[in-house]
Amino acid sequence: MSVVLENRLTMLSMDPLATTEEESARAASDYANLTAHLAADTAGTMAGQRVVVVGGGVIGLMTALYLTRAGAQVELFEAQSLGAAASGRNAGGIYAFGRAIDEVALARASMDLWEDLSTRGIDSHFQRPGHAMIALNDHERSLLDLAERHYALAGLPTRMLSPEEAVAMLPGVNPDNAGALMGTTDGQGYPFTAVTSIIAELRAADAIIHDHCPVQSVIERGGHARGVRSERGVTEADHVILCAGPWLAGFSESAGCNLAVRPRRSQLMVTERIAGLENFPFVSGNRVYARRTHAGNIMVGGGGPWEQDGYNVTSSYEALSFLGKHMSELFPGLAGAPIIRAFAGTVELTADHLPLFGPAPAMAGLWISAGYNGHGFGLCAAMGRLTVDLIRSGSDSVPLPAAVNAVVGEFGPDRFNVKQGNSHE
Repeated sequence: MSVVLENRLTMLSMDPLATTEEESARAASDYANLTAHLAADTAGTMAGQRVVVVGGGVIGLMTALYLTRAGAQVELFEAQSLGAAASGRNAGGIYAFGRAIDEVALARASMDLWEDLSTRGIDSHFQRPGHAMIALNDHERSLLDLAERHYALAGLPTRMLSPEEAVAMLPGVNPDNAGALMGTTDGQGYPFTAVTSIIAELRAADAIIHDHCPVQSVIERGGHARGVRSERGVTEADHVILCAGPWLAGFSESAGCNLAVRPRRSQLMVTERIAGLENFPFVSGNRVYARRTHAGNIMVGGGGPWEQDGYNVTSSYEALSFLGKHMSELFPGLAGAPIIRAFAGTVELTADHLPLFGPAPAMAGLWISAGYNGHGFGLCAAMGRLTVDLIRSGSDSVPLPAAVNAVVGEFGPDRFNVKQGNSHE
């Protein structure tokens, strides 16, 4: 009789058994190439160009931020409230450790940009406390041993903790743990202040923001996106960027391909402030993750296939019981900590758990940036900045460097079930 080996490593998106050393080493060179490219100043490179951004989550807002800093005239449309899905309702993870190897370079570059943004007016409460993945059995420990090799090759500083070191470093952790692997440079931020700060800069830069104003269709003339139609009428633009997150699929006809995303609820709960955890890193394991907020609370989340598909953002007793049970097993020293609030958001999932990023195949001037599989807050800085380059590659004949295109090229939005047809005025 075979024995099923249980893996409850919540945030290990990489399959350490299937990932090759060549892929891991390439992630290190990809990061170096991205870093060199993103160091270029884009100020003024899009002066005079009109851009409509569809979607006011953190992807759309960050994209709009980098566009305005490049000189574009930006008009943003949000169907509900700004940051209303998961963008303002997430744990604020800005990390590379644990990512699938295809996302490691982007995640590292995005962490660096978040750190830069925190020094240039965005109140994100950004810090780098690290991320510890905790094993509770020998199988999980063996996976972390393999993962350590791959992440080291990818250029991520890591540290393997023995069970005794984990107990000393992580107050309240299960003393029967099998060790932990820590990414020592991983970061985190505070979504609420970050989103609020980005909105304030956009308004100060004269970007036009429409909330509670859904876009009904993309306007096309001569095979080129020329704006959008909403309840406000037609808004003209030189480019349209779809950052509609879980609602992206509704634009498949305009894009000319199946923008296949699936909405799913994601829930979190927050304890009262707990003293003595000032150096508490981001932690994950036993199907949950947790972090200390800048105010001293512990925020706990989990999610996964057991969660409800759809747009329901109410908190459920079942989910909160699940999170409480598994967090108490992972950190028995924190069991019984009072929960003071709970909240939920909607994340969007793609079939291969990679983003949809790039030009729409059926309409010039239409661009896609969505499908971030719950990783949007961490990745948004890099993807927002790269969108400036993506648009310039199409409109100004400034192609993306081959090394950068190699990183983002596999995220093409037409990789799922290409179809024909677009929307006309």
